[in-house]
Amino acid sequence: MPLRTLLILIALAIVFMAAKRLLSGRRQAGGHRLKKSGSMVQCTTCGMYVPEDEAIADSGRFYCSRKHLDEDRRHS
Repeated sequence: MPLRTLLILIALAIVFMAAKRLLSGRRQAGGHRLKKSGSMVQCTTCGMYVPEDEAIADSGRFYCSRKHLDEDRRHS
C-alpha cells in the first residue's frame, strides 16, 4: 500500500508541475504587447497613415510604399 501511495503522489506532482509550466507559458506569450512604433505620418499619394519608422521619406513628404513615391515623382 505505501508504494501505491508514493506512486500516486509522484504522478500528482508531475501533473501539477506540467500544468504550472503550461499556465506560465501562456501568461508570458499572452503578456507581450505591441511595441510602440512612434508617430504616424500620412502618405502623400493615398492618404493612408503609416508608422513614421516604416514610411518612405522624400523631401519632407512621406509615402506608404515605393510605388506611391514613384507615382508622386511622375506627377510633379
